[in-house]
Amino acid sequence: MHNTPVDNELLDFLTVLNDAPSTDKVWGSTVAFMRGLGASHLHISMELDRVRPILLWTSPSWVSEQYLDEIYPDYDPTLEYCREKVTPLFTGAAFMDRQTDFPRSFRRFLWDMTVADVRSTVQIPIHTGSKRDWGRFSFHTDSGANEFNRLYARHGATIQLAGTMAFNQIRALHRKDRVSDIHLTAAERECLLWLSRGLRKDEIADRLDMRSAAVALHLASTRRKLDARTLDQALVNAVQLGLIEP
Repeated sequence: MHNTPVDNELLDFLTVLNDAPSTDKVWGSTVAFMRGLGASHLHISMELDRVRPILLWTSPSWVSEQYLDEIYPDYDPTLEYCREKVTPLFTGAAFMDRQTDFPRSFRRFLWDMTVADVRSTVQIPIHTGSKRDWGRFSFHTDSGANEFNRLYARHGATIQLAGTMAFNQIRALHRKDRVSDIHLTAAERECLLWLSRGLRKDEIADRLDMRSAAVALHLASTRRKLDARTLDQALVNAVQLGLIEP
């Protein structure tokens, strides 16, 4: 178990997170706290099963743009690791040297990150209970492997706990904001609910005493409102947001 020599600061930080009214407040407090532990940059990435994930990164904008344009979602081995695992993953130059089969684009991205003061990283997978609802918290430093290992030996437990709590609070606030922006009609909710219970469109039409064309329009509307490419994704989003209970 790692030592946690900043217990008072950690408790104060967690209190701030709990009272924070917005994602900006949570993110700003997290950045300040983690930089006090030696972070050069922080990344929070969530909703990674979507076309465009939500990224909160302190690194320059070209880093996130390069990542989205050249890496995600084609192949990011750290992403695949975090999707399946719960233990932290340490990356950096030494990590890249051991992985000779990485695509050239990913190897170049890791090297380019050193320009943004990122040489050593711990990626913390975060799973919120659903296979489609997960992400990662990344703590980066500009130090070499030996110095980073000493830092993590001292502050690792604090980084994991604080990072996970920050991620979950941002996720909760983001979901709250999304729910308040989504307004499904009663008919749209009913159509989506029966679809989640396995009924086909014509069966939903019979149950709700409406035309099949009307059911199709209601479901298409819910898909647009839930920012989903497919009805299956619309169902997943609706359940995650608490809009329906199958």
